Amino acid sequence: MRDSFVFYRSFADAIAGLPPEEYKKVMQAIIGYALDGTEPATGGIEYTVFCLVKPQIDANNKRYENGKKGGRPITKQEPSNNQDVTKKKPSNNQDVTNPQPNVYVNVNDNDIKKKDTNVSKEKASRFKPPTVTEVENYCREKEYRIDCERFVDFYQSKDWMVGKNKMKDWRAAVRNWARGNQLELTAKPAQGTKFNNFTGRDYNMDALELAMLGGAAHEN
Repeated sequence: MRDSFVFYRSFADAIAGLPPEEYKKVMQAIIGYALDGTEPATGGIEYTVFCLVKPQIDANNKRYENGKKGGRPITKQEPSNNQDVTKKKPSNNQDVTNPQPNVYVNVNDNDIKKKDTNVSKEKASRFKPPTVTEVENYCREKEYRIDCERFVDFYQSKDWMVGKNKMKDWRAAVRNWARGNQLELTAKPAQGTKFNNFTGRDYNMDALELAMLGGAAHEN
């Protein structure tokens, strides 16, 4: 008599398609034999299935009984009488090796330092858009008379692009902007219109911008 047994998936798959009544009889036959060792007294499908699963149930029960007995006894290993203990002697030709500096590590460290330096220089050379205050200070130093806030707003709207290229030197752009202002001041005046009192000029802002951007691109 046992308290449990192993019910395999193959058992369930084999009887899954049986009608409910026959399924019940087959399950009772399997459970009765696995737990109590009782074989089915009648024939029919339950006996047929029982004959198929009986060898597996018997094998599992045998393993279970052997396990309760502790299984196969452990064989003690006796030491052999002819075993000799061999002591390892130090070799006479062993020389003491003085540690040498690792040249390859030093080389690698130097390479890493050079790479870090190059990366730092590259980051330092990247363009940083100026503030209005920086532009004002530069114009004050060079005595340029431009609208610094307009300069910054203009290039911010263009994402600090000079033509199709990213701006590299905003100071060069300021110089060209100042030249553009000078060009604007020296442009030939035209007749005023009846709609305003301001004097027109014989150039347009697109042409002026093109001249400014072209000069900045050359300086970059």
